[in-house]
Amino acid sequence: MNAEYANEILAASRKGYDKISSDFSHTRKWFWPELRFVRDLIPDGAHILDVGCGNGRFLGVLEGKSLSYTGLDFSKELIEIAREQNRERANTTFVVGDALALPFADKSFDVVVSFAVLHHIPSHAYRVEFLREMARVVKPESLIVLTAWNVWRARPWTILLFAFKKLSGLTRLDFGDAIIGFNTKKNVRFVHALTAHEIRSLAEEAGLTVKRLEKIRRPSGEENFFAILQT
Repeated sequence: MNAEYANEILAASRKGYDKISSDFSHTRKWFWPELRFVRDLIPDGAHILDVGCGNGRFLGVLEGKSLSYTGLDFSKELIEIAREQNRERANTTFVVGDALALPFADKSFDVVVSFAVLHHIPSHAYRVEFLREMARVVKPESLIVLTAWNVWRARPWTILLFAFKKLSGLTRLDFGDAIIGFNTKKNVRFVHALTAHEIRSLAEEAGLTVKRLEKIRRPSGEENFFAILQT
């Protein structure tokens, strides 16, 4: 996928998330209980960056910990919701920004987390850049914690349908890519069906070491890849 088309997808995604921000936030009030253990990976006193923070729901898991939190999302409307819902929390900042060009200095954070974002990044080159940017802003030997939806398990026939369209010349998407909706609303939501091998390859290309990589099953039966990366 060339950069021009990837940029079109990102622009459409940003508009789409702004459009559905209220409904999207409503369906994501609480952080996933099966991933609450991430709290224990973050030391007290840490300055943490949450890339693709949405409505800031990860803050609920961090209740009681002494730390400084910065949440970033490309959706202005989701950031407004996050600010409103967390206005009473101290040492908390929300920023509208681009995950592919993080508006922070090198080595600014003790921990970087990103939940359910990587599979929404179009093009191999941009997925590598996404990881490189997180590697740039985290301190040396500190952790990057991320998850990605296992789309192959959740939507195999959708991925195969778009693969057929690719073979037929009916789409500019890459193999493994698809466009899906949000509930019953029409909205552009790009997804890429990652594999464990691809996540390792992306991390290595971004100059990161994979410390842990596994699939974590949700009560619904869907799965997320869970990865801990280190510079």
